[in-house]
Amino acid sequence: MYFYWAIIAPILPGLAIFLGAALIKEKKRVGLVFLGILCVFNIYISFNLINIFRRDYNGDFSIFPLSNYLAYIIIINVVFLSVSLLLLMKLDSFKENRLILGVQSFFYKIKDNIFLLEKTTDKLLAIFLLFCLFYIIGILNLYIHEFGHAMADIIFGTYYNEIRINFFLQGWTSGGGILATDEFHTQKVTGILLGGLFSECIFTLFSLIIILWKKEKKNFTWLLSIVISMLFLNRVALYFTFPQLLNIRSDVLGLVSLGYDPRDLFYIFFPFLIITIVITSKLISKLYKTSLNRNKLFLGIYFISLTLYIVVLVILSVINEFVIPLESLSFY
Repeated sequence: MYFYWAIIAPILPGLAIFLGAALIKEKKRVGLVFLGILCVFNIYISFNLINIFRRDYNGDFSIFPLSNYLAYIIIINVVFLSVSLLLLMKLDSFKENRLILGVQSFFYKIKDNIFLLEKTTDKLLAIFLLFCLFYIIGILNLYIHEFGHAMADIIFGTYYNEIRINFFLQGWTSGGGILATDEFHTQKVTGILLGGLFSECIFTLFSLIIILWKKEKKNFTWLLSIVISMLFLNRVALYFTFPQLLNIRSDVLGLVSLGYDPRDLFYIFFPFLIITIVITSKLISKLYKTSLNRNKLFLGIYFISLTLYIVVLVILSVINEFVIPLESLSFY
């Protein structure tokens, strides 16, 4: 399944702007979310324009349709800014729309049902909803990781051909490659291999700051911060801490192939792993004490859902490897 960035790029921030206006109550926070979405969108398409230039046009300005892409950027930004300003000006009446009320009601019900554990059906629904939350954030996590590699390719003077993501959450970025004769070959390849880690960590830190900014935090706020911390920080830490010792395919094995000592890499990333575990544990403790009133039932449901999530991904990867190749998403 293929996605051309120029087609899908406006859809995702447009959806984010719509949901942000519908679900966030404070007008200031809505405005900040809009500005953040526009900034991220422009960074994304700027990198893609540079990449297209390097990959497809080989530096020949005479055949590079620069004016078309600049027009595209300007038109999309004008549309987004116009819609955003209109939504901010009419935010109160916008929230009274039947469709918006329906969207709000749907999301608020989901938030409530995750913590409603009175009956067996409630528990099963909570497990399903948590699994969906893990999977959605997991997909986002993987895309940011792979796009981090792609951005690093561009920053260090080369390009990428595509970003590919499987439904069992494994992905890779096919890059143009750094020439072995390049004076800074080792340093550049190192930067590309670490690009995924850096992009995930930056996104996670900003996400946690935004989510935990409010003084009064509800149970779903704590839950979302825990899921992001676990699936972004701890997964990356584990991905970079142990694979080189166990010879598991990962970016860190690429570092080993460049000549880095596996034990040195372990000692570099192990403290980071400990820090992330401490952060996640503190977030779980906050949820347990402040929102769950020390009720252990939800924590049990949470870790059952997390285990199910891991098991399903392993099963899908086994099916892909030994039964039938599964469809993957390709971004150009």
